Amino acid sequence: MSTQRSQKNLTVMFTDISGFTKHTETISREALMSRLDTHNELLMPVIAHFEGKIVKTIGDAFLITFESPTNAVQCGLFMQHTLRKYNAEKPEPEQIHIKVSINSGEVTVTENDVFGDPVNVAAKIEKATNPDEIYFTEAVFLAMNKAEVPTSFVKAFRPKGAESTEIKLYKVAMDEGDERYQKVIRSTHIDKEKMKTRVLELSNVAEKEFTRYQDTLDALVESQSSSSRTIVIAVIVAALILAGALIAGFAIFGGSKDKPDEQLARDVRAYLTSNKPDEARGRIETYINEFGADDTTTTLLNEIRDHEVLKVVAEADRLIEQGQPENARSKIKEYFGAGDLTAPARQAMGRVEAYLQARDLIKDGKAKETNDLLATAFGDTNPSSEIKRLREQADALNAAAALMRSEERFAEPMRMYGAITGAFGEDTTNQTALQYIEEALANELYRDAKSNGYDVANANYEAYRKRVTNLASWAWVNTHMKMGAMWQLLTDPKNRSGRDNRNYWELRGDVADYVKNKPEKLYRFGCMEFMLARVLWQSVCDGADSWLAAVSVDPSLSARHSDLMSCYRVTLNSERSELGRDLKTDVKYLLGCFTGGLIQMRDLVKKLFYNDLRETMVSYFGGMDPELETERMNALAILSEMGDAALIPDRFAVFREQFDTFITSGGRLERYHSKALFEAEMSYDDYKEFRRLIDSTIEDVNNKTGKFSSYTRAREVLQGMLEDLRLAQPQHTAQYDGG
Repeated sequence: MSTQRSQKNLTVMFTDISGFTKHTETISREALMSRLDTHNELLMPVIAHFEGKIVKTIGDAFLITFESPTNAVQCGLFMQHTLRKYNAEKPEPEQIHIKVSINSGEVTVTENDVFGDPVNVAAKIEKATNPDEIYFTEAVFLAMNKAEVPTSFVKAFRPKGAESTEIKLYKVAMDEGDERYQKVIRSTHIDKEKMKTRVLELSNVAEKEFTRYQDTLDALVESQSSSSRTIVIAVIVAALILAGALIAGFAIFGGSKDKPDEQLARDVRAYLTSNKPDEARGRIETYINEFGADDTTTTLLNEIRDHEVLKVVAEADRLIEQGQPENARSKIKEYFGAGDLTAPARQAMGRVEAYLQARDLIKDGKAKETNDLLATAFGDTNPSSEIKRLREQADALNAAAALMRSEERFAEPMRMYGAITGAFGEDTTNQTALQYIEEALANELYRDAKSNGYDVANANYEAYRKRVTNLASWAWVNTHMKMGAMWQLLTDPKNRSGRDNRNYWELRGDVADYVKNKPEKLYRFGCMEFMLARVLWQSVCDGADSWLAAVSVDPSLSARHSDLMSCYRVTLNSERSELGRDLKTDVKYLLGCFTGGLIQMRDLVKKLFYNDLRETMVSYFGGMDPELETERMNALAILSEMGDAALIPDRFAVFREQFDTFITSGGRLERYHSKALFEAEMSYDDYKEFRRLIDSTIEDVNNKTGKFSSYTRAREVLQGMLEDLRLAQPQHTAQYDGG
């Protein structure tokens, strides 16, 4: 009688005891048999729980089939978990380690065997599998429920042979911290009693197989020399494994005539194996017309639906691979209509929606969200070239964001440019990418102009404009380049005209016009001018006016001073080495400067740092060090304006020191500053000192003598001082004038 064959879609598993042949050379046959018994006792219940069927043994390997690819992968996971627990309590020589390889596809099934290309592929990838691991093919990955098992891509594997093709390999991520891993472990409860009903038929077969192999072994042992020991041992291994597997294995059902519902189930599943769901439904309808609906028909109709859903899911995943998520979504909706999606379909739709959402997220520059979404949907695999590109673009945005937070943003701006254009191209329309490109080019051309001058940098600027075609505005790039050119003009030894150079003032005017309504860029302009003045050793308050205007609009800029200064900070010596690190340090330094933004500098102190610097300013008046004369002038103005002139010791000495400045300052010290000195509490002796200096100077001016005789406003200023003093100290005035 010919052997009955059928075609079925099955998931095929090979398990192999790692290093088993080597053990046969070092342990006795009894110990080897004991090891096999332990292996079977540990793993047979697991295979039974996950509805696996042991077809046969090949050497020290098991060939097992499953109806469900998810069951197969979860079975492998729990097998490795079981052995991991067993091995933890055993010395290394007694440990058992296995390799598990899995593939899915249409196979030919006979009563006692299963064969076909999916079996061959599973056997081949077993050779590439590491001990304690579970490797499986892309066919399994696409068909399984990926939400139930933690997985990761391993590699593309090409088996030996001229006709072999590349196979994508995945593995179960054996991560005990993963919730999906723990869920499989927690939900698997092995019922060993259930096994007892499945071994009866194989027991008789096992005894016959063991006897037959035992006879073969005895003959081989007698006939082989010691040089053939390895071959003999290999046959022993095969016999022992087969015998152990059969004795502890599963029953193969058959031999009796099928009942109608059993025949129905076989027919329907045969149709599904041949991918004929419509014929399967027709067979069920015929059965219902004859016997009525029952649990079997309900189960089979669900299987048909599951079969169709898996086809739809597979097609959706294929469309995802082709970069067509919209078509994948349409395919799922076409099948389900307005009905609820099944779990596999929901998962497939989740992958589709993740794909589409990732496109929108990357358009909005949301790099982290893009990577997180794709990782959740696809793990670390890239089903399509577009998904790979989306990940590369997200990584590029993350890299550019990191550079923006570091000084490399200014020191090596083309790193940021390269990261972005490498992922997006120079012709990108992504607005976030273009912002990074703009900042990178602005900093690069600033450096270029600072080193090589405006003409060289401008030529490069024009070249970039032809390459980066979608930048909305080149104004900041152009402006920053001009700031670099300003630096180059004033520091170039060949430019002897310095600040009198007409090109410098034209450049400065263009820059000032652009930054005036842009707080961050205005602040950066202040940083550049401040540092440039320090390099030129000029005692001017350059930068203070820009800082004050910028922080008045955006107070947070002052906290970013070091970052915004990074592009312009240079190495300075001695007491200037800390400049550019924070705004308070830089403003404190400006207390020793006397022009160019002087009033704005004082306003910055009063607005932001008065309490921090008040003690410092008062200390300037101790000893009247001639080196600190400018600091005292600015401190006097600030303390006076804040109502703290009384904190100044020996106010007359300060008044006398700054007397000329009060008369001729033109804004550095005004009448209200001297008035503040007069209003503070003083003794009559102090009053007399003030009066004598003012009265004698007025007399000199009236007589057209002394150093102020030619100063046209001297009389007016002095008369104002006298009036302020008389009104501020009426009791002393009465005594002085009456005496």
